[in-house]
Amino acid sequence: MKKIAIVTRKIITGGIEKALISMLEIMLKDKFDITLFVMARGGEFEEYIPKQVKIKCLYGEEKSIKEKIIGKLKRADIIGAIKIPLYTALAIKAKKGYEQERYLSKILPKQTEKFDLAIAYHTPASFPVIYVSEHLNAKKKVAWIHSDVEVYKNELENYIDYYEKFEKIYCVSKYGKDKFDNQYHKMKNKTDVIYNIINNEQIYNLADEYKAFEDNFDGIRILTVGRLTKQKGTDIIPKIIYTILENRFNIRWYVVGDGEERENIINEIKVLGLEERLILVGTKNNPYPYFKECDIYVQPSRHEGYCLTLAEAKRFNKPIVTTDFVGALEQINNNETGLIVKFDECEIEKSVLKLIKDEKLRERLCSNLEKINYKNDTLEGLYALIN
Repeated sequence: MKKIAIVTRKIITGGIEKALISMLEIMLKDKFDITLFVMARGGEFEEYIPKQVKIKCLYGEEKSIKEKIIGKLKRADIIGAIKIPLYTALAIKAKKGYEQERYLSKILPKQTEKFDLAIAYHTPASFPVIYVSEHLNAKKKVAWIHSDVEVYKNELENYIDYYEKFEKIYCVSKYGKDKFDNQYHKMKNKTDVIYNIINNEQIYNLADEYKAFEDNFDGIRILTVGRLTKQKGTDIIPKIIYTILENRFNIRWYVVGDGEERENIINEIKVLGLEERLILVGTKNNPYPYFKECDIYVQPSRHEGYCLTLAEAKRFNKPIVTTDFVGALEQINNNETGLIVKFDECEIEKSVLKLIKDEKLRERLCSNLEKINYKNDTLEGLYALIN
């Protein structure tokens, strides 16, 4: 049985993690022995990792530096015990990002277990890239990029030496691949596209697990699913809905997700008096009833790699407004299967208003989405590396 190692950060509630879980389910059907290396345990989505997958925490289960040192000494690893305080101190003094992660990686021993394939699975400038390149013993090593490389351009320069050691570099959209190729011409022959995997049958079944809306509201329900972060653009929603409400439309906007912008958004909701109009639902491990029951879906992201939630909204045949990030241009045919706009409060507001006012447009977009034949996602390109 072929052995695959995958390295990521933490299995939090997010699109990257959701796509990883779907990929693991397919890999297990194809009978691979899989080890998942994580930087930390306890993410919200960890419970959904298939039981057959072995999960290993790279920094161990120790909670403090002292516990880490004691753990090394118990295993008679004197050098490892010395490295921990030294490189931890250097990491604390270092700038966040590459320099910090490089020092932290030096605390970790190299894995002796041999793998047929090792995958660095996260954003382009992140710890998994270093770890797979330097610490794993694998016949083939690949990187799997889930973000817009232009956003990480300055940080990514520090990681290029690691990327040059990879057999393949996978992007989750054609636009993402084109951007990487334009930025790093020498590695163009290494890049390829593998789309994030969505289990259609599974999400349709999950959509029937509970009722998302059980109130008597009879207006238009707008939905956004994503973390409450600047990247996802959820911070601009209060001003957008406030302007729409000035036109006296009966709407409620629901945001499923959580994040560091939550308090700021709550404060703005209070200042603008939107308590009954902008509903922060919080994190939902199963958000699909909301997809099924909403009237309009809005994806206001500043940047994305592919955007899994946009792909999911399509599968529920919802009228969509999305910003023009990498991946949106590939997923949406503007004015046919959704409306694509620049990241701008006024532009997003105009397009949402357009959908609210024009029921026939909403119906046409939904009808066009219903005609899409979603192909079964495969990992044949990846498997070709190890067969």
